[in-house]
Amino acid sequence: MVKSEGNRCTRNCCNCPICTAPLAVSTLESEPGGAQSQWILTCGYCNWTSLDIDIRFDKPNNVYSQLAKIKSEHTTAKGADPSNHPQATDPDARFATLKSFYTTQLSSFPPTNPLLSSPSDYNYSSPSSLARIMSLYTSLHSSKPPTSKPLPMREALTRLEGLHLHSRTSSASTLQILLTHGWDHTTSPAQRSSQAPPPPRFLSSLRPVPALLRTKRSKRCRTCRHILVKPEAKVQSTRYRIRLVAVNYLPRITLKPLPASAATASTTTTTTPPPPSLDLAALPPLHPLQLVLTLTNPMYDAVKITLATPRRTPGLPGHKVTVLCPQFEVGASADVWDEALGAEAKRDARSKGADVEGEGKGREAEAGKVWERGRNWTSVVLEVVFSSTRFVYAPFTEQYESCIV
Repeated sequence: MVKSEGNRCTRNCCNCPICTAPLAVSTLESEPGGAQSQWILTCGYCNWTSLDIDIRFDKPNNVYSQLAKIKSEHTTAKGADPSNHPQATDPDARFATLKSFYTTQLSSFPPTNPLLSSPSDYNYSSPSSLARIMSLYTSLHSSKPPTSKPLPMREALTRLEGLHLHSRTSSASTLQILLTHGWDHTTSPAQRSSQAPPPPRFLSSLRPVPALLRTKRSKRCRTCRHILVKPEAKVQSTRYRIRLVAVNYLPRITLKPLPASAATASTTTTTTPPPPSLDLAALPPLHPLQLVLTLTNPMYDAVKITLATPRRTPGLPGHKVTVLCPQFEVGASADVWDEALGAEAKRDARSKGADVEGEGKGREAEAGKVWERGRNWTSVVLEVVFSSTRFVYAPFTEQYESCIV
């Protein structure tokens, strides 16, 4: 089934012909009188529905089969007109006719020199081929004049043989649609390439596209060969049995300015007066700016973190960067339910941070001490001295290891 249908889904999975988003099967409101409800395909992204092309379904499943049935009925209706032949409207029927015609031609007209053709290309079952082979051995001792060369293969001449003639009425109707609806009613190259042949020219001729079948692959670590990603084997499921994403194992880093009250208290001993208000768009040069660097641990094990940065940032101009507490420990992350239900445990875990916050304006940032600590997060102070008004670039490396109790 996969090979015959071009590795596309033959059930209910279809994509929107306008925006390629997945289509959903929706029901229409039942008509009064107890009539059976009908179903349509709707796109939640561009609001396209199968009603735009006048297609309704009798049941919500086997959408692919119903689309094929509607297509065959439409082709039969066109073929009922004497001016339209079924092969001109159905590309599959035309291809089958051409294949049958050229198969007959190949069996009747062998190649001009059968000795130079490969055995796979030469048809030994054809009577004319056998007669030509026998004539090669009998012509040496025969006085008969040589026979004339066989006629070359001809092309299809009638519609019964697969010939498709251009119709003037189709060109006239195409021009009329362009004059009525304009250029916006035509299809794009991407939309035409996703449709079955012949490619449609207008949006009203687009049909839902069956979704491509995709493989589910597992991935392993290159070093330890541990399984990192493994999806579920069910066809209709999009979940993962194993999903070890790197973002779930790296600490989350946030950087913000130090509160004004603490920054004022820590800079009262300096000779340079502090600015009245901190404007990140215009930072004063040669003035120490203190930032709070917070790292949050997403894992269920405590980690030890070491931060390092050069005393002066690379490039011109260089800025001085100092981490007041380069080594510290971040606690383990607890379960979401434990955090929501254990209010008392949460207060105990944040007791140190709550006491620090209660010190008020008299608190100062000290070297070698953590600024603030929580259950699974820790904040340290980062001090930057700008040499000019340009934007600061403060790279730092991060190293952490599991805490062994």
